[in-house]
Amino acid sequence: MRPAPGLRAALRTALATGLVLGLSACASTPYPGFDQDERSVYGSYLAARYASSARELDASAAFYADALERAPESGLISQRAFFAALVAGDFDNADAAAEVAANDPETAQIAELYWRVIQLGRGREAPTISNTPIGPFSTLVSSILSDWDMIARGGEPSWAQTEIHLESAELVPAQQQMHRALVYETLRKPEAAEEAYRQARDGVPGLNGFNTVMYGAFLERQGRRDDARALYQAALEEFASDRPDIEAALARVERNGRAPRLPAPRQAAARALFPPASLISSRASGEYTILFLRVVQRLDPEFDTNTLTIAQLLDNLDLQDAAVAEYRKIDDGPLLEQVTVSRIWLQFRMDQTEALVDEARVLVQDDPTLSRRLLLADMLRVTDRCAEAIPIYADVSAQAEAERGQADWRFVFYHAACVEIAQDWDAAAPLFERALDLAPNEPMLLNHLGYNLIVEGEQMERGLEMVERAVSIEPSNGAIVDSLGWGQFKLGHIEEAIFWLERAVTLSPDSGTNNWHLGDVYAAAGRTLEAEFQWRRALELDLDEDERALVERRLELGLDAGPPDLP
Repeated sequence: MRPAPGLRAALRTALATGLVLGLSACASTPYPGFDQDERSVYGSYLAARYASSARELDASAAFYADALERAPESGLISQRAFFAALVAGDFDNADAAAEVAANDPETAQIAELYWRVIQLGRGREAPTISNTPIGPFSTLVSSILSDWDMIARGGEPSWAQTEIHLESAELVPAQQQMHRALVYETLRKPEAAEEAYRQARDGVPGLNGFNTVMYGAFLERQGRRDDARALYQAALEEFASDRPDIEAALARVERNGRAPRLPAPRQAAARALFPPASLISSRASGEYTILFLRVVQRLDPEFDTNTLTIAQLLDNLDLQDAAVAEYRKIDDGPLLEQVTVSRIWLQFRMDQTEALVDEARVLVQDDPTLSRRLLLADMLRVTDRCAEAIPIYADVSAQAEAERGQADWRFVFYHAACVEIAQDWDAAAPLFERALDLAPNEPMLLNHLGYNLIVEGEQMERGLEMVERAVSIEPSNGAIVDSLGWGQFKLGHIEEAIFWLERAVTLSPDSGTNNWHLGDVYAAAGRTLEAEFQWRRALELDLDEDERALVERRLELGLDAGPPDLP
């Protein structure tokens, strides 16, 4: 889906800071005729481009800032310096570049939004920017900032002065309802505020947790503790996963704790802008969503839900060092448990050191929560210590079932995977079947169980049906498509197998298993040269020792020499 109007220019400019450095060959030899200052600007600019291409966010922001200091009138450098600093969360350097970037007609509108955020509620008059909003999203965000700037200066938005809101709530975008709720509550109009809070909660399903916490806090501030308690309890029953923020809110009500304070204008603006981020995430790339959430973070650095979302997006973009740094910003509050577990798991994925396993063990010893024990079990599983992980998975699954009334299929699945590794398929199969009962349409589970049934050869037709269902759900998953092709091969359907295995290699060209399987089916079809090519390609990739030995045997003796598959 294309980004909404007003986002495309921002996206192009932001992504330009991360392009591969095309001028790297010139880095050591500045253009002849440049004076010393020009060479310094050019060198800092190239260093920033190189750092960006190497995904070193902090270094890129610092080099661009240095270039901007040497050439403060450069519109190009202002743009690049602003976006690099904003992605990195370097607000000092983003602030320095924002005004020039915001008033440049070629600069994307997010620079203008950022400049308005800096100035919100400050000075005698609202800031003036030469550009005007383009498209519905920019108009929505601009109006939210204007409203909170007006409130911060003692004013009141004109739309909040009428009673039309109760009859026209359905005409307001769901992502704007949180803004309206906070405005009405700030202006002491509780009836209108409650209607908007309710609309916000019901209108944006992906933000039910956040909107529930906000709505419940309003009820607490109104002295309606019983209503808040009922809201929190109902929400916890709805969610399949843990919601520590709602659990903490419920615990506060149960102990008659003080209601959360009404957010000040800058804090309220941050929370009002958070729902529109869901519009961006569905229409633009993760990079742009991070840029927008950084604008929200500039308003309120203590808004932990926003910080957690930034960390998760950075991780998804493989900016792992930046994600770890973001996780570390949250050092208190109801999200701390989730953040700590996520941060340790991310660091473990980056470098599987025993020190991180020890850190997880200490966490479990201090407080053996479900999430901490699951973290330790996962770390043990991926480091080939399944015998130690099995009892932890069993306990975690039992606890989850006791607390929620139903086991979590993921815990059962990883328990089964460890049993399969530490013992054998026969011991693991009942656990996989139980996981399938809990999640009959989960592609990863359908693929794993179906593939093993195919390989075992006892329920090949059933296994193939499972894999076909998995492919229908995730048709672009190379591993799942490979399972379907391998199943067709096992059933003797050579042409169908070639079709699916060629697609699997296209989808996941760096999978050694996919290339090995395609080589086997080519060999079965008499396409010897193509088979040998795929086997050699497989040996260059991620095969385990048994797979590598089998493929080497194929190249030496051919497919007919066997074995047909690994045990």
